[in-house]
Amino acid sequence: MKLEIIDRDDHQKQVIAEIDNESFERFKHQAARKISKEIRIPGFRPGKAPYDVIRRVAGDKAIQDEAVELMLKEIYPKILEEAGIDPYGPGKIDEILSLDPPKFSFIIPLNPSVELGNYKEIRREYNEPVITDEKVEEVIERLRRRMGVAIPVERPSQPGDLVAIKMSARLLNPEEGEEAVLIEENTFEMVAGMPEDHTDENGNEWPFPGFVNELVGLQAGEKKTVLHTFPEDDSDDDLSGKEAEFVIEVESVKEIQKPQLDDDFAKTVGGFETVENLRKTIRNQLQDSETSKYNQEYFQALIEELVNGATVQYPPVALEEEIEHVLSHFLQDLQQEKMDFDTYLKTRELSREEFIEQEIKPVAERRLKRDLVLEEFATRENLRFRPEELVSIYNMAREQARSNDLFRTFRKGKMDTRTLTDTLARSTINELFNQRLTSRLRAIATGQAELAQNTTQSEPGETATNEQTVASPEPEVNESEQATPGVESDLSQSTVQE
Repeated sequence: MKLEIIDRDDHQKQVIAEIDNESFERFKHQAARKISKEIRIPGFRPGKAPYDVIRRVAGDKAIQDEAVELMLKEIYPKILEEAGIDPYGPGKIDEILSLDPPKFSFIIPLNPSVELGNYKEIRREYNEPVITDEKVEEVIERLRRRMGVAIPVERPSQPGDLVAIKMSARLLNPEEGEEAVLIEENTFEMVAGMPEDHTDENGNEWPFPGFVNELVGLQAGEKKTVLHTFPEDDSDDDLSGKEAEFVIEVESVKEIQKPQLDDDFAKTVGGFETVENLRKTIRNQLQDSETSKYNQEYFQALIEELVNGATVQYPPVALEEEIEHVLSHFLQDLQQEKMDFDTYLKTRELSREEFIEQEIKPVAERRLKRDLVLEEFATRENLRFRPEELVSIYNMAREQARSNDLFRTFRKGKMDTRTLTDTLARSTINELFNQRLTSRLRAIATGQAELAQNTTQSEPGETATNEQTVASPEPEVNESEQATPGVESDLSQSTVQE
């Protein structure tokens, strides 16, 4: 067998293999015997007809086609071995160049390659958020306002007053076919001058930042028109850069008489024995929330720097698989929202091909590169799980799955013990991997990894292993940005996100 190996620029190799005629004749005879078992040849038992008889009945082309198939199954592994290629997946015949002698062109995808670059030089300080007494008191004051009694007053509103308004809003220069009405006229109650009382879970104020400040100084019966231009980077893309008019009419102003801040108040809020217990709980919750948010931003920045500094190559089939993966999850999200794909495409005025090219493919490309980089990082930094660790995790998951309460819960969804065990084990592995990954990234970025290495070199009596370096757990990165290669995430609420 003669091989010609040609490098391609898409991380694949073209291999031209030439087989000797004698070998091809052998495969043709094998093909003929196989065909004779599948078709009826008068006067002969299945598989017993002579070669020439089979040729007359089945034809040379049928025998050649079958021979090529049989030959490829046998020689393809030998081609890979002789060419020294470790393929990413099955190759494909690009072209049959000749049958005399047999000569075939294969396109073989290569395993992805990742060069991480100087990732150990990445530096970023880690400054854990500090919860001040003022932040704790702000939460307590919000609780007191919410539990206060609203008393009508005949004066202009002051910060902290409850203002009932009739409000409507419209776009000033709507585009053709665009709905101008943003808010149908309705009554709303808002705390004047207290934007923190009117934010969603992401900290976004409604209807726009600073709106409640416009209510300060107004009194019952007064009207006000507020113009607002939404910023270009507004989270609602449909409103980015657009100007709107908000019409306000004050119906009433009420002063909120807050309850006394004492132990009785603490008991009313949540069964706390004392105000100090309430403060402590609030501080801990704020600390957890702020630290989680900080870690999310900190580690995503590190991962982004790690990925941007890497050189990644992969074959087209790897991206095609990731596109299918991302699209599949997007379609599942659509199904949960009771919307079919065709209807969604019509609302977006996109064809399937345009949607995949413009929105699915970019997400898949970023995910694929990111997963490959993190996988290589895990290998380089020895963050993989040892076999005994995996066995221990699986055994614990199996015991957990056998728990009566847990099993009864999942049995309703027809999940058997083995499936539940696998699910719990994967979840645990993902969580632990995230802890190891973020701990190692932080050690590198803060210089602790280098310091540990220098300490080990200068003090031969002490030992520093990767296991020691990554032992202390860090909060995970957000679910939508799981650090674990291959973890699901990206598409939710019928929008393509990373």
